[in-house]
Amino acid sequence: MSMSVAIRRAELEDAVQIVSLTHELGYFTENAETIEWLEILLKSASHAVFVASSAGNDLSGWLVVEKRISLETGYKAEISGLVVKKDFQRRGIGRGLVEAAMEWSRQNNLYKLVVRSNIQRTAAHIFYPRMGFSMCKTAHTYELSLKSTQ
Repeated sequence: MSMSVAIRRAELEDAVQIVSLTHELGYFTENAETIEWLEILLKSASHAVFVASSAGNDLSGWLVVEKRISLETGYKAEISGLVVKKDFQRRGIGRGLVEAAMEWSRQNNLYKLVVRSNIQRTAAHIFYPRMGFSMCKTAHTYELSLKSTQ
C-alpha cells in the first residue's frame, strides 16, 4: 500500500466509523443497528470483518467475508460487503482487504471466493478482474419485505 494503512480484524469500538463508511456505500444504518450486527459478526465462526486502519486508528475501509454452503456447490467463501472511503480509493486498500479475505478463506479450507457486485458499481467491475476474479454469471436480485404493514 502506498500509504501507512494496516489491515486488521474489526473490533466493536470500530462500529461508529463503520457506520460512516457504510453510508458511503449507500446503506443508511443507525449506530445501534451496526453495533448489534457487528457484535454478532465478530462472534461468528463463519464470518470475518476486516478494516483498513491508518494513523490515529481512522478507518478507510471495511470488508466482510463469510463461509457459505449450498447443496449445488458446497462450501465457499463470499465477500458480502466491501467499501473504501472515496478519498482513499486506488491506493491499495481494497486490494489489502480482499487479500485478507483470501487468506481467511484459505485458513478455513475454503478454496473458492465469490463476490457479487451491483451493476451500477462500475469501478468494482474493473477492480475485481484485476484482483483475479472472473465473471461467472449475471443475475437479478429480488427482495420481499416481511415486515408487517399494520
